[in-house]
Amino acid sequence: MSRGSDPPLTFPLPGVKPVVADFDGGDLSSDAGFLPLALADQQLQLTTRLAGAIADRRDPRKVAFPLALLLQERVYLIAQGYADALDAQALRHDPVLQLAVGRTPADGALAGQSTLSRLENAISGSDLARLGQVLLDVFLERCQAHAARTGQRPCVILDLDPFVDPAHGAQQGVLFNGHYDTQCYLPLYLCGSLDGGRQYVLGVLLRDGRAGATHGARFLLTRVIQALRAWAPDLEILVRGDSAFGVPKLLRRCRQLQVFYCFGKAQNARLHALSESVQLRAAVVYNVQRRAVPVYGEFEYAAESWQHPERVICKTEVTTGAGGVPKLNPRFIVTNLGEEDGWSPAAVHGCYCERGDPENRIKEFKRDLEGDRLSCHTWTANQFRLILHVAAYLLYQVLQDALAEVAPATAWAQAQVGTVRAKLLKVAARVIERCRVVRVHLPCRCPWATLWRQLWVALCPAPS
Repeated sequence: MSRGSDPPLTFPLPGVKPVVADFDGGDLSSDAGFLPLALADQQLQLTTRLAGAIADRRDPRKVAFPLALLLQERVYLIAQGYADALDAQALRHDPVLQLAVGRTPADGALAGQSTLSRLENAISGSDLARLGQVLLDVFLERCQAHAARTGQRPCVILDLDPFVDPAHGAQQGVLFNGHYDTQCYLPLYLCGSLDGGRQYVLGVLLRDGRAGATHGARFLLTRVIQALRAWAPDLEILVRGDSAFGVPKLLRRCRQLQVFYCFGKAQNARLHALSESVQLRAAVVYNVQRRAVPVYGEFEYAAESWQHPERVICKTEVTTGAGGVPKLNPRFIVTNLGEEDGWSPAAVHGCYCERGDPENRIKEFKRDLEGDRLSCHTWTANQFRLILHVAAYLLYQVLQDALAEVAPATAWAQAQVGTVRAKLLKVAARVIERCRVVRVHLPCRCPWATLWRQLWVALCPAPS
């Protein structure tokens, strides 16, 4: 939009000619990446399905923006780095965002902050339950597509992880947590992988700042595993988590659900006594080889509150402590993976260590997509915010899958959300609307023009 009343900006830079800038370039956007995000959304039909899960209580005579359009606008903005609803005040005029949600610049501005905030605060508990089911359905469809592609049902690995979400103000459920020394929420994050591949986010459950590590875990697991079993009763499922989840009530639930589990186990005096021989071997190996070498062992363990003994894996090596003094560093894992099925102690430990990758998914969710921006007052509005950020993440995971397909031998195959957005989606575009077509002009010198074309081919639906 022309700003003819403002003086031009003259930059005193070295060169033969003066450099002058102004804001009269027309319908330009710095976010051409809204377009591939919209294609990813079409592939999943995600925002349409999320909109169908929300009961629209507005007066139809006064509705200017359908629910699907509001969700598209909000989710696309989050995906492009605009997590604050206030950002919509300026970006509702962005021509590429308007095209991405199915409108043209001639149709006028999109919804502003007040409309989007009213949506967030109008969500009910029953809406949240249906929205969570949509996210679960998306994962089930991934499982079905994987089975159709490979000809066999996958092994599903479910990873649980809490994360701290510092908050400020008087939001419902924000409490002081002494461990993190802050007022916070403690959401529980769940993602799933197929045959050890990429981890896909399944959902995030909002919890208060003093929630126990396993609070809500049994509910999430039961819901997800029952849905997976309804699709494939004999599906192999493994649940993983750190030592906070290696407790009796979660072990019992996993046994009730008839799934495998692999949890860390907090150290105690009895575990140290049972693993004494393993720790002694690790010390002997270190003294002989003068370097840290992991030594594995296993034993049965049952605390007084446990119903029966569990298989515990011990991995011990000598590490260098404070002042360069070597010390034993034992780690324990409780599991029902059997050695008769090829799960040696080293194999169990390797499987457990793979849960480090889901922690990277949390980093993407929090850092790149600002999934910890929970500034609404009510609990339900903040849970809805988490779902919106999960939806934005799901769109990126479609793009990541497409990049792994079209550029498998490059760094793009493993690119995280921040890299994809900063290098690939933050592209300038000029929009010109004609009578019969809207043309989006991208930079002639775009360094990733070829990749954009490949991504377009991978995301566009095949002609019928």
